[in-house]
Amino acid sequence: MTGGGDVGDLQEQADQEFLDAACLALRAQADASPDGAGVVDGGPGTRNDPLRELGWFDLLPELDDRDARVAALTLFRAQGRELAGTRALGALLAQPFLAAAGLPPDAAVATISRTSARRGERLMVVGDVADPAGAIGMAGTALLIDRPGHGAAVVPADEVELWPVAVSGRLELHEVIHGPAHWVPTVDEEHAAVARARARFLGRLAAALEILGAAEGALALAVAYARTREQFGRPIGTFQAVRHLLAWAQTDCVALEKVTTAAAALDGVEAAPPRHDEVVKALAGRNGRRVCERALQVLGGIGFTSEHTHHHFHSRVLALDALLGTSAELTHGLGAWLREADDDTTAAALWTAPRLPQPLLPSTS
Repeated sequence: MTGGGDVGDLQEQADQEFLDAACLALRAQADASPDGAGVVDGGPGTRNDPLRELGWFDLLPELDDRDARVAALTLFRAQGRELAGTRALGALLAQPFLAAAGLPPDAAVATISRTSARRGERLMVVGDVADPAGAIGMAGTALLIDRPGHGAAVVPADEVELWPVAVSGRLELHEVIHGPAHWVPTVDEEHAAVARARARFLGRLAAALEILGAAEGALALAVAYARTREQFGRPIGTFQAVRHLLAWAQTDCVALEKVTTAAAALDGVEAAPPRHDEVVKALAGRNGRRVCERALQVLGGIGFTSEHTHHHFHSRVLALDALLGTSAELTHGLGAWLREADDDTTAAALWTAPRLPQPLLPSTS
């Protein structure tokens, strides 16, 4: 009979294998030449879509299953490590709505609402949805636009305009311009409200995992540098101050990994503590920034140069923190909610999460 420890080891191995496969697929996409001379699928000049190579869309209808959910979410950690850009976040956010409408999981990607102090509410879409025809088989992707209180609509690609937004971190971001006349609900508000809560939970967890991956990437750069850079005839990694910085950064990564592990294992929004997605996303933004800042301290002057990769990881963390609620906004909201509740039971429920026997994925050193 197989013991619980053996089952946990097998699951951990499977999770690690999918993470490795996702990293390889995303790396191959980044390494392919712009003219598509790399991997070909579907004719000349067409690069493979890593999401389809991994069978990622096949996982989305099975998100109620723990293994499928963990595998689907693992992709985002790989994206952070590889600084890759796909439409996965929008597809994950759209899935609960598409399921309610009886549409396939790759039918649309969801927009994300952001409020600008100067321009008001703006709709953004993350990933490579604006690639030209034939680039990676992405042209013509429909968008899912959610309007709380009114439902959600799948809007064809030819009814919207996408304006590229310049951000660092190798993250593709576009502002969505569309006319209200083109918005006709595909999912009514009764069903959209349920899908919205599920999508928000999954989206914040996915963003937290991508922040974790980017933070791990920044930390790996600092560790490698500390091993090879010498001062006074010794690697700087032997100095206590540097070792402390790296240890603190690793602690922040492990803490975030534990929180995302617990959240990914939860069977639906109903099983989570209240506002747990806000806790996870807030912690990710805070810890991710701290890891990148400490890695930069270890790297010193070289880390400030545009030629070094650190600023891409740091910028990716900051950009993701700004989506689906910043760590500052979420922390302020959670604090205000707890203060208004004035109830020890509410606070205990918020911070209580299930303990798991093994990590979702092993940490990098």
